[in-house]
Amino acid sequence: MKIRYLKQDSSQGNWDGWHLLTVAESGFSMLDHFASELGLDGATIHQFADRINATNESGSLHPRAPISAIPCRYLRELAEPENESVMNEFQRQIEDFIEANSRTIQATRILVDLHVSPEPVPAHFVKATKEVFSNFNPGEVVKEVVIAV
Repeated sequence: MKIRYLKQDSSQGNWDGWHLLTVAESGFSMLDHFASELGLDGATIHQFADRINATNESGSLHPRAPISAIPCRYLRELAEPENESVMNEFQRQIEDFIEANSRTIQATRILVDLHVSPEPVPAHFVKATKEVFSNFNPGEVVKEVVIAV
């Protein structure tokens, strides 16, 4: 499996054939951008983000759209790298997505874009995401992962 970095948010790229893993945030967000590009309405996007954040569990719009998301609390309220239990929970969310992908989604190319602002994604989240994809066996399904930094 190939893992590479994209030095900007992914909104300007052509990601046809990719499955997006992002943050469950509606409004001016990567979730909104990609879901709108795929023809989903604002109410659907908002309900999806609300469900993930209310349950604190990752979720997916698959098969309706190639988009999955993790709760926004990790990139918002709990963004400090010093809290080991928070980082472990964050990594568990990524693992849950990888398991769901192996079981049902079956995406071969995954774009991870955790931007919640124009600022770069905090380095500890980029590192943790790469570690999970490197160490948590995604099976033979995933061929390529791009992490937007």
